[in-house]
Amino acid sequence: MSAHRPPLRLVVSAPTALEKPLAERGDDDLMLLARAGRQEAFAVLVERYLPRLVSFCGKFISHARLGEELAQEVLLQTWARRHHYQPQGHFVPFLFTLANNLCRNHVRDATRRRRRESDEPAPERAAPEPAQLDVLLERERTRRVHEAIGALPENLREAVLLRFDQGLDYADISRTLGCREVTARSRVFHGIKRLRANLHAEDET
Repeated sequence: MSAHRPPLRLVVSAPTALEKPLAERGDDDLMLLARAGRQEAFAVLVERYLPRLVSFCGKFISHARLGEELAQEVLLQTWARRHHYQPQGHFVPFLFTLANNLCRNHVRDATRRRRRESDEPAPERAAPEPAQLDVLLERERTRRVHEAIGALPENLREAVLLRFDQGLDYADISRTLGCREVTARSRVFHGIKRLRANLHAEDET
């Protein structure tokens, strides 16, 4: 007769947040990782919310192309303010508050420009040729931008050039690079962010 053995019990620990793939983590968790410098965590938020921001901004200002630009700016502001974000489960209101304020400012500024233009008499002569100094300054700005683009990682550089040099829309960029459209948008976003950082760093040297 065999000795009595206790029943076999399997202890399975629940997976922690750190064990989850980034794509399965909540917004607050991703923002905490972004605060710690994990850009790949913020990239998940970009992919998660950029299409919604583009739709919101485009409809708010009644301009699809400018809506895409404003959506990019919202995410740039979100990244810049990541250290001030309080992880209390309110990331979506936080994000769309930024978007709403940015769109409101855009509409208000556009209205002011239209009013000024309607009050100003139409120009009666062509604009003068730019001064030689203006030409030199423009060439210098162009050189700096080209160097900053060249310093981008290849996957970001090709996305930025396809979008802004060749004027491709995100659907065509995704077809060209063999990636999802949301990935194309994310690469353009990170390319712009890196480009701005490179140019800002050069200004401070």
